[in-house]
Amino acid sequence: MIDFLSYNIQAGIGTYRPMDYVLKVHRQIMPVRPKIRNLEKIADYLRPHDIVCLQEVDFGGFRTGFLNQARFLKARARFPFMAYQLNRKVGRLSLHGNLVLSRSPIRRQRTYPLPGSVSGRGLLVAEIGTRNPICVANTHFSLGSEDQRRQFEFVDHILGGYSRVILAGDFNCTPDSAVLTEFDEASDLDMVTEVHHHAFPSWNPSRAIDHIFVSKSLGPQTCEIGSVRYSDHLPLHLKIEV
Repeated sequence: MIDFLSYNIQAGIGTYRPMDYVLKVHRQIMPVRPKIRNLEKIADYLRPHDIVCLQEVDFGGFRTGFLNQARFLKARARFPFMAYQLNRKVGRLSLHGNLVLSRSPIRRQRTYPLPGSVSGRGLLVAEIGTRNPICVANTHFSLGSEDQRRQFEFVDHILGGYSRVILAGDFNCTPDSAVLTEFDEASDLDMVTEVHHHAFPSWNPSRAIDHIFVSKSLGPQTCEIGSVRYSDHLPLHLKIEV
């Protein structure tokens, strides 16, 4: 049994209500102490899990006080292994990307920029485990449906060679969207999340834009929404037999 988590942590900024996008705008660009305390809470929340996929992690820009959030979370949550992907660099302000934390060895990791009209989105693929490894893919899609369609096609192409897959991330589209429906029907993966898995926004969850897909060959699974509000997203919990 794998205890799996996917979470868009918003670089630790900590948006808990709509007004925070305005009142806490300085946290987007300034290294302030409350962000460290929020990261500590996130790390403590991650600790019980076996594999974690995080989106919107900062790898050491000015806005974090040049703190590498990936290394901070790995150490505080006591994960022995990690794989990361830098997708967007904004001068010295931020180094934006995806992160996978694991308690089992990561045999291989690969990073891919996603196609789209705007750069800065990516797919991180980590092969985890020494015997009969599982492919864990972490991603964060663009906002527009045309870009999303191209990105789904790309992800399907990359993951097509793997037989045991968990794909997770912030896809920025709901289960009833045309692009997600097309992918779900054509892919060899099953979408675990459903229309009721609302993880955004965290203060009034009303949209299911964070998703998890698994290979049909994997065992029974359960998926739930976490209740902690350390980001503008809520986390997704998956328990699955492999």
